[in-house]
Formats: sequence, C-alpha cells, structure tokens
Amino acid sequence: MSKSADDKVKLTLRRAESRPEADGNATWPVLVVDDDPDVHSMTRVLLRDFSFQGKGFEVISAMSGAEARTVLSTRDDIPVMLLDVVMETPDAGLSLIRHVRDDLGNRRLAIVLRTGQPGEAPERDVMLAYDINDYRSKTELTAQKLFTSLIGGLRSWIHLSTIEAMASNLERRVEERTCQLDEARRFAESLVETLPNPLWFTDPDGSLRLYNRAFREMFAVDGTDWHGQPAHSVLPQPLAGLDQLADMSLKAGGPGGLAFEASLDRPGDPRTLVVNKAMVISDCRGMPDEPMGTIGIVTDITERKRMESQLRHLATTDELTGCLNRRAFFVVAEQELERASRYGGSVSVLMIDIDHFKQVNDRHGHAVGDRALKAATAAIRANLREIDSFGRLGGEEFAAMLPETPLAGALLVAERLREAVAAIVLPLGENEAPLRLTTSLGVAERRAEETSLDQILARADTALYRAKAEGRNRVLA
Repeated sequence: MSKSADDKVKLTLRRAESRPEADGNATWPVLVVDDDPDVHSMTRVLLRDFSFQGKGFEVISAMSGAEARTVLSTRDDIPVMLLDVVMETPDAGLSLIRHVRDDLGNRRLAIVLRTGQPGEAPERDVMLAYDINDYRSKTELTAQKLFTSLIGGLRSWIHLSTIEAMASNLERRVEERTCQLDEARRFAESLVETLPNPLWFTDPDGSLRLYNRAFREMFAVDGTDWHGQPAHSVLPQPLAGLDQLADMSLKAGGPGGLAFEASLDRPGDPRTLVVNKAMVISDCRGMPDEPMGTIGIVTDITERKRMESQLRHLATTDELTGCLNRRAFFVVAEQELERASRYGGSVSVLMIDIDHFKQVNDRHGHAVGDRALKAATAAIRANLREIDSFGRLGGEEFAAMLPETPLAGALLVAERLREAVAAIVLPLGENEAPLRLTTSLGVAERRAEETSLDQILARADTALYRAKAEGRNRVLA
C-alpha cells in the first residue's frame, strides 16, 4: 500500500472511530482473525455504513489463530470469519480452517481467507484443499468486495442454519415418532401377551412370528422356542390341517375373516375350540393391500358345548325316564315321517300304555310308581334300535317310531317289548309280593296317502284302546 493511500486510511479510521458501535443485539458478528491491528480497524470502518436484513455488522477481533480458537470454542453464533493466512506461523490460518471444519465440526461458518502474500498460497490450490467460501488478497478487499464476500457468507450461513434447524427438527420428530411407535409396539405386545385367548401370527410363508402366553399354555410350549417354525408343524392335529386350509382360503381371496371349529385331544381333558382367522393387510405407501400374514385367535368353547348339550338334554328329555319328552318326540317323528314320505320307505308307530298304572300309584305310592316307570322304559329302550325314536307322551303313555319297518316287523317288535316289560319283577317290602307290570300296545304302519303324524298315531291309539278293551297285556294293529 502506498504512503498516500495509507495516510487516507488512517484519516478515515480516526473519523470512523468517533462513531458509536451498533447495538450488539441487532448486528451480525464478524470474526476478524489477523495479526495486524490496522486490518481490524480498517474492517470496522469499511463495514460501519453497511447492513444486511436491517442489521449492521459487529467486528470481533482475534489477533492470532490461537485466540480465534478460544473465541470459537465459546460462540457458535458467528456467521462469517475473515481469516489471515500468515500469523503466528506461516500456516496458522490454514490450520485454523482444519480446526473449525474437522475438530469443531462447524460447517455453517463462512470463511473468507485473506492474505497479504498471495504467492505463498495459490488461490486455486487453497480453494481445492480447504473448505472455504472465498479467497482474497488483502489489496482486493475494497469496501464493496468485502461487503459482497460477507453477504455471500451470510446467506450461506443462513441457509445452512435453516437446513440444520430443519434437520434437527426432523430428527427430533423422527425420534419422537420412533419413541411413540416403540411405546405402541410395547403396549401391543403387552396387550397380546395378557389376552386370555390363545393368539398367534404367521408371516406370508406360514412361519410363526408371534404367540402369547395363553397360546403357550394351551399347546404346552415350555422350553422350546417355536418362533420362525411353520405353524402346521407346531399346532396339533386336526387343528394344524384346518389352520392350513383356512390360510389357503384367505390367500385365495376368501372373506375378510373366517372361523372353524376344531377339537384338541388332551389326555383326560378333551377341548372344543373355535378358531377365528384373518389376513393382516399392509396399507403402507408403495405396498398397499400387501398381505403381511395371518392372525389366529382361539376361543375354548368346551364348557359352552357342555352346557348346550345339557340344556338340549333338559329340553328334549323326560326327566324321570330319560326318554324323549312329548315335544321332542313329535319333532323327531315328524322329521322321520317326512323322510319316509319323500323316499317311499316304510315306517310304523307303536302306542304303549302300562296297564293299571294308577293302581300301582294308589297301592304303593308314587315312589314305587316312579320305579315302575323307570324299569318299564329301560326294558323298552333296551329292545329298540338306535334309529328308533321313543318318547313319553304323558303319565304312563309312551310312543315309538320305527323307521324302515313294515307292519309285520313292527308287530314282532311290539311283542318283544311286551314280553320285556312282563319279565320285570320289582321287589317291594319284606311282607309284600314283588310288583309285576304288563303293557298294552297298538301298532300302525304309515299308509301311502298319509302325510300327517297325527293320522298314524290316531290309528295306533285306536288299536291300543282295543287291546286294553280286550283284556290288556297284548299287541293289536
């Protein structure tokens, strides 16, 4: 710099230094790192009348690379650094660049490298080797060029700061979302684990990926880990086979869910199960309606089945004798008559009455009468086939329907029943003779034109009254 130029700069500095500094809260901090005090003063002068986005500039001075390191260790709000190359050492400025970028990891700080000896560090080599924003000779940095470099650095700092803030915010949101998903996953796993119903999930290949405590208890999983094994090799038969068929149906585009009933043959404790299966479908972007696997839930209906059976028995069975009650007998007999009418098979009906039963109750009491009814019905049922229907119509009157039996065969059956009842001997008191029973039976075969059960029963009932009128203990048609 010439003497006349140097004098002008010093005059300008004296005038400028009399002006008050801008408010630090409304300025852009600029770190000037140079071992020449005049550079710091001159920079203040050049930036005094400039502003950017309504804010002026504040010069922070560091007289060496070491001093600059101290400043940067405590402040991360500096957007631009004007850095001399040669200070306490020939490469102090370049060393500081490495420290800022590598040690501090500061990529936002815009670095404008300035040198008074351009030949010592060629511009192209420095730009390529060091992460800097601009490289200038000190003689080049007029007020306008300095301002241009600063504005470029500030914009870079603002953009990078915005990007870092957005990235930090995105990272925070991702972390929060991940935490929420982890909490939701833990909640779902805890919920699945504590469900009272056995539950399992298989992937599209049919391998087990999840099962809960109830599943392990029902299927006796102890120290064996079934995770990843094919479900059909783990579940007991016939459940495994039915489960495979259900999965095939779901994969083939069956209904959204299906249910099937299966038995679990456990020694001394057989169980009846209902299994509900459903396909789990992904709704993620890029893979909509992609099957993720199938889920199965077991409901043990053993007790319900047992209760239903008991209720059905109570609803259809005569409490005293154990044979069908009147209502149930008529339902079964109507069904058999409809089948015989449709396919043309023969069917016969027996009307059965225990002779003089009122006298049994009157002479010996209802307890003995109940014993007599039980003994008579037991003898009759012992001489009927499984396909035959036998019911109590009321009091001591009973009826039997014999499928695939013509009149001649029905008469033989009726006679056998009569003999079986006649052979009953019920002991009474020590001083009383044993009680013997006889029965009267009326027999009728369905005629081709008859479609009503009442018609056949009426003819069998007529035959029964004739048998009673003719002396009882006999069979008539």
